[in-house]
Amino acid sequence: MALCRFLTSAFLLLPAVATAQEVAVKSIPVATGSQFMLFPSENAAMGGVSIALVDRLGDPFYNPARAADVPNSFLTTNPYYYSIRSTRGPQGYTTRTLPLSAVVRHGRYFAGMTVAWQEMARRVVNICCAFLTDPTSSFVSVVPQEGSLLTRNNLYLTVLGGAELGGGLSFGASLFRGSLNGIEGVQLLYSQGDNVDQDGRMAVYKAGLHQRWPSGRTAEVVLQHHRFRMAHAMTAVIWTAGDSEEDQWQWQTEERLEKDETNGVALRVGMTQPLGSGWTLGTRLVGDWKTHPKIPNYDLMQIPRDPGNTGAYNVGIGFSRKRGHTTLAFELIYEPIWSHTWANAEENIVVDGQPTGILAGDMTVENFFRFNNGFFRMGVKQAGRRLSFGMGLDLHMIRYRLEQENFVERSQRVLNESWGEWTLSTGVGWDFTSWRLQYLSLLTWGTGQPGLAQRGVGMAERFSANASFVVAPAGALDLIDARVWTHRLSIVVPFTE
Repeated sequence: MALCRFLTSAFLLLPAVATAQEVAVKSIPVATGSQFMLFPSENAAMGGVSIALVDRLGDPFYNPARAADVPNSFLTTNPYYYSIRSTRGPQGYTTRTLPLSAVVRHGRYFAGMTVAWQEMARRVVNICCAFLTDPTSSFVSVVPQEGSLLTRNNLYLTVLGGAELGGGLSFGASLFRGSLNGIEGVQLLYSQGDNVDQDGRMAVYKAGLHQRWPSGRTAEVVLQHHRFRMAHAMTAVIWTAGDSEEDQWQWQTEERLEKDETNGVALRVGMTQPLGSGWTLGTRLVGDWKTHPKIPNYDLMQIPRDPGNTGAYNVGIGFSRKRGHTTLAFELIYEPIWSHTWANAEENIVVDGQPTGILAGDMTVENFFRFNNGFFRMGVKQAGRRLSFGMGLDLHMIRYRLEQENFVERSQRVLNESWGEWTLSTGVGWDFTSWRLQYLSLLTWGTGQPGLAQRGVGMAERFSANASFVVAPAGALDLIDARVWTHRLSIVVPFTE
């Protein structure tokens, strides 16, 4: 893969959040971790399969109407920790999350809630430069070094409620709110020498229906509206040429504010059908229509863009089989996505003193993205009298084509990019007399972190007047392989009225 070309071709890294978007859009393989794995699950160790498999702990938080299927009220806490480690370089990212969830049944009514506190920590990278020869040399050595530990805290709240309407039909609604001081991966898309403060809010409103028939067949419909607002305030170090030989290079700080805004409406429909001999067939169809009033101009991208629209779709089929104490499940998902982004001129465009005919407000760059993504998930769980064990695999293949037209330079280009992300999951559970203990491990590879590909770079190229210390693509950046390892410990306490 031509990495520099790839980095400059990506257009956005929307938060890959199942709770915020039915279909997340990701155009660069930056390691992002399990930031939003807030809700409990009894099948998390099975590779994330869900289309043809019931999850009585997790389903109420994705379709609130399915809380009607919970046999008993329960209280659960599932604290988890994940770390992102690159194969080389000093950067390390860790996140700790403490969620507490409960679902309560009373007659035909039900309600639930999740609250979670999260701490994200990373090592601030200090960039040092040393002349390779003498002070008049035009080459420097750029060496990233570990600095202080920077932490960010996020808070999340989910509330849900609903009722059984009779005839196997239930209705539920939920509200998810997040107060955010950090989104995993955003810092990596700006220059390593910049300090990026994040502040934002996210909200998801859901209304769902769930129908159960005596034959075991089920159907569901979920309507969702999601909103995301984030501000990235950066303090960058800018190097400029000095006025004298004694002071050849001077530096100053520059502040910049970027906004990330997305609104969306999503619809999800699904059904399951028993096939006999323990087999169940499941199907799912999802549509997520997003508008992007503002997309940040990430330093690594170098593609001007402001607003945009995205139509994301997801169609999947899954099978599961329960035989004795063994559960097996797998699913295939196809995910086509179309996205259109563009940039508008803030003033009349003039090149070499000559007007280009592009006036303030006119389009300067137009980007068309076409994604053809796919998922394959499989998992198996063996449950004994008290001890259970599960394992699974989640393969996410991302492939897209970019067609870009630059009206200022009167040029066009076409880029095709693809990569795969793999997650291996394992888990073990133990049933005590009145409560259950579960451990989950997730290992993800196929993603990375931006880093320096070379240590000696031209001074004139590195210290341009309008650039921060580490710039793409003037300095050759590559994507350092990274591994994301998640550990989660869950305690589930069922109780009756």
